[in-house]
Amino acid sequence: MIIDIDYFKSVNDKYGHNIGDFVIVEISKLLQNNIRQTDTIGRWGGEEFIIILPNTNNIQAKNLAEKLRIIVANNYFVEVGTKTISVGVSTSLENDTKDSIIERADSALYKAKNTGRNKVVSI
Repeated sequence: MIIDIDYFKSVNDKYGHNIGDFVIVEISKLLQNNIRQTDTIGRWGGEEFIIILPNTNNIQAKNLAEKLRIIVANNYFVEVGTKTISVGVSTSLENDTKDSIIERADSALYKAKNTGRNKVVSI
């Protein structure tokens, strides 16, 4: 799954990059603390994260993504208040490469962002 912090630029613009960095660190902790030990999380760039979920089907991945979305939305960030995330989910298909899986997850993320944000889309 690929995760993007919704409207993150406004955090940096309004509160400064130090507060923006704080929000990124706090969200990364929320995500890390709510995935399995077998999952791998990393910063994908800017305000995006990627989580690799081995041995997980599409329904399980989407359920976890929804759980993470709710956890972030219910968290209160000092000075910033609440923030939301959009999540794109894709699972491995026959003959996939890492790039094709990521490409589908990225497409799902953009669909989530373009259809209102604060949601999970699975392809």
